[in-house]
Amino acid sequence: MTDLATHLDIAGTAFTRIDSPDSIACWTATIASTGEDTPRAVSIVLEPAVQPDQRLLQFAAVVVSRFDEFADLAKAYLQQRLSEPEFGLQEAELSALRNGEPLFDEPEAVIWSDDDWMLRFTESRLELADPYGIAVLFEGTNPSAVEDLSDADPA
Repeated sequence: MTDLATHLDIAGTAFTRIDSPDSIACWTATIASTGEDTPRAVSIVLEPAVQPDQRLLQFAAVVVSRFDEFADLAKAYLQQRLSEPEFGLQEAELSALRNGEPLFDEPEAVIWSDDDWMLRFTESRLELADPYGIAVLFEGTNPSAVEDLSDADPA
């Protein structure tokens, strides 16, 4: 296995490599949010464990610098998509979606490649989001799917 950097500087944000299985490399950072007290987490997870290439570092810089914009985009996407019958929301939850009530909070990003990543809201009032939150998968800068984490394995 190659030696992997313990620190990455991406868009002025310090990412630190965290302990993980040998097959995975994970760097994480906390970024400030405009207008909110809660800091945001951004992680880069690569399997197999390799050093991120320049293209991935550039893409991660986009996610870091536009984090709040992506969080707003993900919220709008969830409000649109979760009204579909396949998600099985209760009438009170659907009403809250239609009324634009704040249902999603504490977003964090996980980047897997320079095109695929996820923005997960760790807090939500929706039953569907219990206990691990709810996520929006992105392809590049576009939301592509809702990820139901209710049956996720905590390990």
